[in-house]
Amino acid sequence: MTIPAIIICTDWSPDDKVPHFPEPVSEWLTVTEEREAAVKNRLPQVSIANPFAEYEARHGLEPGTLTKHPLHGKVPFNELLAAAAPDQGEQPCTKD
Repeated sequence: MTIPAIIICTDWSPDDKVPHFPEPVSEWLTVTEEREAAVKNRLPQVSIANPFAEYEARHGLEPGTLTKHPLHGKVPFNELLAAAAPDQGEQPCTKD
């Protein structure tokens, strides 16, 4: 049985305000985790891609560190990262 997967991507904001990743959204950690849970539970997958949550997951940040920060969407991503997680510095957005 094939379980359908729907990934919803929205236009988040100007390019400098979101983290960028080298691979397609379908390969993001957050989407992959949701897919695995859907397959396990035999449910269809509907994911809303969130690059901020993806960055948090890849870099071990507490969920909500970037997504719920008051500067989210208001300043360039590097400024948001510096304010929300100063010890992170600029890190490449990689899968591993």
